[in-house]
Amino acid sequence: MHKRMAVRDGSFFAKSQLTLQTWIMLLHFWARQNPVSDTAECAKVALNTAVDVYQWLREVCSTRLINDGPVMLGGNGVVVQIDESLFKHKPKYHRGRRADYEQWVFGMVDTSQTPSLGFMQMVDTRDAATLLPIIRAHTAPGTIIHSDEWAAYRRISQDIPHLQHATVNHSVEFVNPTNGVHTQNIESYWNRVKKKFKTMKGVHSHQLPSYLDEFMWRERYGTSSEQAFDSIILDISLQYVV
Repeated sequence: MHKRMAVRDGSFFAKSQLTLQTWIMLLHFWARQNPVSDTAECAKVALNTAVDVYQWLREVCSTRLINDGPVMLGGNGVVVQIDESLFKHKPKYHRGRRADYEQWVFGMVDTSQTPSLGFMQMVDTRDAATLLPIIRAHTAPGTIIHSDEWAAYRRISQDIPHLQHATVNHSVEFVNPTNGVHTQNIESYWNRVKKKFKTMKGVHSHQLPSYLDEFMWRERYGTSSEQAFDSIILDISLQYVV
């Protein structure tokens, strides 16, 4: 006689106190990018539980990106636009007044993709010693870098010989009339990232890295809610082998 097994037996979910139905609902709502408060209400779980699940899923996304190895953008003749952006965040659900938390994030987008495929990294300073190693580590040989005329970028071609570099002077124009260089793709990318954060009504400062990782994960593996759901299930199964 065959032994009967529950559907969740032999899986990560067997170790959880939440029912399998609740887990599926939580994953479904996360894949759809539902606000965590709405998810808690719909799944009939405590808000803290939904917050913890969302944070754990972002950690799954981060681990996937780490396991994939360094993100590589560009290629021979491909334009990669670069820029830095200041992220300001107030503590979520904070009732009193407090100065915004500020964090610089360096970004790069591969314009051969539609929409542009990006990479982001938090940085403490925006000098050449900080930014050039990031550019070197994440661009393929033959890439053409487009940027504004921020001082840290001046030695890109000299210090990273496998790259070409062209600029636009934003104090004068948005598009270089001589060579057509602009940074509109990376600016659009920042708008998409910050729009996502705005819909969540704030992000805890210590969670910013995981939110950036989730955004990059969704670009690659979750461009639709259906793909995000399938991909996160796959990543959980690979990272939590039972």
